[in-house]
Amino acid sequence: MDEYYLLTFESTHAAISTEKLLKPAEVTIMPVPRFISASCGISVRIRPDKKDEAEKIFRESSQLTPGDYAYYHIVRGATADETVCDRLEAIK
Repeated sequence: MDEYYLLTFESTHAAISTEKLLKPAEVTIMPVPRFISASCGISVRIRPDKKDEAEKIFRESSQLTPGDYAYYHIVRGATADETVCDRLEAIK
């Protein structure tokens, strides 16, 4: 099982600037998974143990509005059929 949080963006610039902003929370850049279609194609992956830290940094320092990004919780099982993807509320 693989669990993580994912931020997707409307622009590549927003994705790259968010990755730089959240670097202290040890985030990584990854392609947007195929089961999430709407975005610029680049996403920021957040480990579950770094979720609170990443949200705090994002909330305090990001200039993005909820329309600029989407936030997901993803749990991937052994097969694609076991993947659960829940869209979360914007980080406030």
